[in-house]
Amino acid sequence: MGGKLAISLDNVSKSYNGSFNHDIFEKVNLKIELGEFVVAHGPIGSGKTTLLNLISGLTKPTKGRIQINGIDIGAMDNNSLAEMRASTFGIVHQTQNLIPELTIVENIELPLVFLGIGREERRKRATESLRKIGIAKMAERIVGNLSVGEKEIVAIARSMVGNPAIVLMDEPTEALDPIMAEMVLSLVRGDSLLRKKTIIITTHDRRIASIAGRVIHIKRKIP
Repeated sequence: MGGKLAISLDNVSKSYNGSFNHDIFEKVNLKIELGEFVVAHGPIGSGKTTLLNLISGLTKPTKGRIQINGIDIGAMDNNSLAEMRASTFGIVHQTQNLIPELTIVENIELPLVFLGIGREERRKRATESLRKIGIAKMAERIVGNLSVGEKEIVAIARSMVGNPAIVLMDEPTEALDPIMAEMVLSLVRGDSLLRKKTIIITTHDRRIASIAGRVIHIKRKIP
């Protein structure tokens, strides 16, 4: 450690209030440098998804401060947070968040629309992203007709199309067969090394943890 920080969590706590209080995190301190490849490893229900949502500003902490590239995101309004997510992050959610009525290439273009990139350049970048991940021949298929694993591949390609500085992936290989999972992980690892991206992958798969630069172990908090 000692390089420039991409992500900083300072005494972050997160609680959900419902019929009973449930503390997910309490006084978490985490520093992730620019270009680090980090895996958050832990069992289901330990808070891995909540961690990514906190980092991306989709969820606000109950207490503490979160900084992205030195900027306190707790001081940002919703519009500024949305702009920051579009320009800084590539995110793969467990639910994928694809639009089923659109084609694969149209789904992958969406982050570029939000960045204001023209149609011709969007299509060029989306096609290149598909080529890199090995599904260029599927570009015109309707997403609603894809298998769960195929949708996961599309979501991964979409997360990387805008060349984001920070990539957050929530259980990205859970629905993939071993061969496809290895291909995706090689691509992600290559992007980390060649483009100096900051990558955080949540998983309970030890294969992914074995290729990361650093592993964060998250334990389930007993309420």
